[in-house]
Amino acid sequence: MVKNMGRWLSLTVLVLCLWSAVCIAAGKVVDEDFSCKGVMLGDSESVLQAKWGEPLYDKTVIKQGVKVKTYVYKDRSEASVAVRTGKVVDFTVDMEKYTARSNVRQGATKFWLEKAYGKTQKQFIEGEYYLIYNRENHPHQKLLLKVDGDDGHLLDLRISSLPLDDAERAVMAEEGDPMLLEGDSEDDNGFAVIDVSGLPQDKEVHLEGLGR
Repeated sequence: MVKNMGRWLSLTVLVLCLWSAVCIAAGKVVDEDFSCKGVMLGDSESVLQAKWGEPLYDKTVIKQGVKVKTYVYKDRSEASVAVRTGKVVDFTVDMEKYTARSNVRQGATKFWLEKAYGKTQKQFIEGEYYLIYNRENHPHQKLLLKVDGDDGHLLDLRISSLPLDDAERAVMAEEGDPMLLEGDSEDDNGFAVIDVSGLPQDKEVHLEGLGR
C-alpha cells in the first residue's frame, strides 16, 4: 500500500509539473500591454500631458492615413494624438531603455515573448518580421513587436490604434471611427494598400510608419 501511495504521489507531482509548464508557456495580452508609461491608447491629450510632462517639441503629420500631432520627448519616446479626436493613438519608445510588462525588453527571447503575450504568426512587413497582437474588444488597438527573423528575439516595440492598411482603414471608416478625416490619406504617399493578415510569411508587405 505504501508503494502504491508513493507511485500515486510521484504521478501527482509529475502532472502538476507538466500543468505548470503549460501555464508558464501560455501567455495572453492584457489591457496594460496597450498602454505606455501610464497612458492608454484612447486616453485624452490632457492625460498624456499630465503623465508624460512637457515634450521637447511636437509636429503635425499624416501617419498611416490619419492626421496626428506627435509629441517627442527627451527619452526619445513619442506619443501621437489624433487631431480630429484629441485621443492618443500611437506610441513609440527607445527600446534600449524601455521595459514592458513581464520584464519584456529589447533582446527578449521568443520563449519569453510567448510566455508574456501568447503565440501568434509572424508577419513580414517592409523587410522586417512582426508579431501583432490585438486588444480584446478593441480590434484596432495593436501591440506590434518587431522580431529577429531567425531566432525571434525582440528588436522593437510599438503600440498603435492607427490603421495598418487600406483594408483596415475602410473597416474603421465603415464603423464610423472619428479619428478618420476624409482626405487625410491623400497626403500620405506611403500609405499601404495591402491587407497583411492573410499573407504567408514569405510574402513581403510594404507598410508605411512602422519604423521611426
